[in-house]
Amino acid sequence: MEALTAEEPRELGPYRMRARLRETGTARVYLAHGADGRGVSVTAARPDLAALPAFRSRFRDEARAAERLAGPWVAPVLATGPEEWLPWLATPFAAALTLAEAVALAGPLPEATVRTLGAALATTLERAHAVTGRAFQGLGADVVLLTADGPLVTAFGVLGGASAASAGEGGRLGVTVGYLTPEQVAGQKPGPAADVFMLGMLLTYAAGGAGPFDAGPADAAAHRIAHSVPDLTPVPAALRPLLGRCLAKAPGARPTPAEVAAELVPGGVDAVLPDGWLPPRVATAIAERAAQARELPGVTLGGTVLWPADAPPGAAPVPAAPQAPPATPATPDSAPPLPAWSAPQPVPAPAATAPGGGSPLSRIAADRRSLLTAGLASVAGLALGAGAVLAFDGDSGGTDSKSTADAKPAARPLPVPGAPPTARWGYAVPGGKLLGTPLAQGAVLVVPGAALTGVDLRTGRQLWNRPELAGVAQLQPADTDLAFGAGPADFVWFAVADGSIHQKVPYASLAPGMGTPEVRAHAGTTVWFTATAGKDAALYAYDIAHRTVLWRRPVGRGETFEWATPYGGQLVSRRPAAAPPKGAKQVLAEFFAVDPKTGKDVWSRTYGSVLPTDEAVLAPDGTLLTTAGGGLQAFDLTTTNPRWQHPKGKAPYGTPAPGKGVVYVPDSGTQVTALGAADGQQRWAGTTDLALGTPVETHMVAGASGRTVLALDPFQVTAFDAASGARLWKFQDAGTKEESADRGRYRAVAADADTAVVWHGATLYALPVS
Repeated sequence: MEALTAEEPRELGPYRMRARLRETGTARVYLAHGADGRGVSVTAARPDLAALPAFRSRFRDEARAAERLAGPWVAPVLATGPEEWLPWLATPFAAALTLAEAVALAGPLPEATVRTLGAALATTLERAHAVTGRAFQGLGADVVLLTADGPLVTAFGVLGGASAASAGEGGRLGVTVGYLTPEQVAGQKPGPAADVFMLGMLLTYAAGGAGPFDAGPADAAAHRIAHSVPDLTPVPAALRPLLGRCLAKAPGARPTPAEVAAELVPGGVDAVLPDGWLPPRVATAIAERAAQARELPGVTLGGTVLWPADAPPGAAPVPAAPQAPPATPATPDSAPPLPAWSAPQPVPAPAATAPGGGSPLSRIAADRRSLLTAGLASVAGLALGAGAVLAFDGDSGGTDSKSTADAKPAARPLPVPGAPPTARWGYAVPGGKLLGTPLAQGAVLVVPGAALTGVDLRTGRQLWNRPELAGVAQLQPADTDLAFGAGPADFVWFAVADGSIHQKVPYASLAPGMGTPEVRAHAGTTVWFTATAGKDAALYAYDIAHRTVLWRRPVGRGETFEWATPYGGQLVSRRPAAAPPKGAKQVLAEFFAVDPKTGKDVWSRTYGSVLPTDEAVLAPDGTLLTTAGGGLQAFDLTTTNPRWQHPKGKAPYGTPAPGKGVVYVPDSGTQVTALGAADGQQRWAGTTDLALGTPVETHMVAGASGRTVLALDPFQVTAFDAASGARLWKFQDAGTKEESADRGRYRAVAADADTAVVWHGATLYALPVS
């Protein structure tokens, strides 16, 4: 960190700049704070580049990519200002060293650290390729940060990863990339496999202290990249085979990012985080930087407001409550043991004592200079593409410098355990919008969208397309050959084999003025739906075989029937109780049963202290599973007696999913737990390996075979072995770059014994889950 100069900005958007953290080829990164005083990192474009339309266009693209990639190992974007005089992007501040600084300070990193770093970066590449469908080009020793809680990627494309940039004739933007790949040397456009090559270079540098093509004159570096065997001698022997494959000349011979992550850390990155993943000398330097950042006026790394929103840059900070001292950094004597898959490494020497005296900024600046001076020789080995300039004109792509590469594809290795399976097929929903849950019936998947379509479950081939059934959703099986759905104005019955319409029943014929129904439950040939006719809302029981209304029941106080489950010949639902129990302040959830023949209430009961907002699931055996109090409780539906209780974990539990003799329950973080359905005893606990600081909504889907269970969150699908809890693989879809950042969580249906259909947005995938 260094003090601001006179020409540097003092405010960008809602943030006040306090110090410069570092510089990149296209931007400067500042430590700043908003009205609440919390530290943020603001990346601001260089003024000379900000005037170029081509730069602003690419900055907007990379800012959007940053917003969509927030999650594992990528800091969330707090705000952006792509149209301001200096385009900027803000993320939460994290005390860190760049990878270049860490290697300069401590030398080659331990194998355990390199494995963790590589798995986290590979996971980020996997997500980036899935979200954008193109090369990430945002890796570099100066843009990968090492924090106490794990690595962070701070660049989101060629601008962020560039070593230099300049304005050319006619407003063109020239970007000097900090590396080359064999395909770029050959004048080809880099694809996703180019990122794997760069990852191999970074990890070689991290593990050995030098790049794999450093030996030799700098002006011949491109030739060595295209033709020479990488020098992996300084790298631990256990890492050489994988890094050698990452550095294969032919893009098709390189492993996928998922394979790299699975091979580096078979148990997932969470197995070595957040404690003890860094060597002591690096951890100490990061802790010192955090302490120095706390000394800056107006900045806090906690939640205390230290600077009023209207204070001028030179004003004194408002006194704040004393903060807890920073955690004592790790020392060589207290370094945790390395994971079993890592070879022992020598412990680095203790860090030198930082010079005392002077202002916080002067000490930080001195620390930065010493790190950079010590690391110039090592970092130079990564700037192999210093002469390769990509030219951009508006939104056009880049053109690489040309040479010739003579490479033969290497033999592909055997599949890596833990790598995601290859989808049996993918299917893009016509019109780009999925209107509800697809229906798997026999060998056909019926997909509701702008048109109703039928897809062969075995091949993904479209069997039929019915634009006349646009908007038909809430699909249910009607019998062996027919399906039932609710359209904009009618109930519709259609043949699953070809989509031909067999029957339509207008809603107006069921009740004058009836709006589109909401199907709440389905059992046998009966569906229960709610609908409003005029001002009257009612619950209907409808026989879809005979196409007749069985009964109509007005919706009572607080009833919505959004939670409704058929059980024991009755429809069970819940509503708020009429009044809280004696001495209680909150109204409890009242569960009640409706007679499917008459629509009348049969019984109503409360269960413990279950609230209307608590998650609740009724298992097939009559066990009511609820998340009251943050834990998981099981009640007998008939007697209301508690069956068992599982205490709250590290985070509150989400919706439980009953399986065969087991209950799967996710928490709001990364953990998935399997409990015995009879006794609530823990069978196993696993992690989705999702490094997030904010809660996520995860849902579970058990495979039809009972051998696999899927955890689905907004970022990925994680498969677990249902018996042991071993994490089998993670899957992320390709999506499209035009789709919005928020496409909800992944969803899935168990199509048959060994297939799950997964979607996220408007693309469906058939995944093997046997």
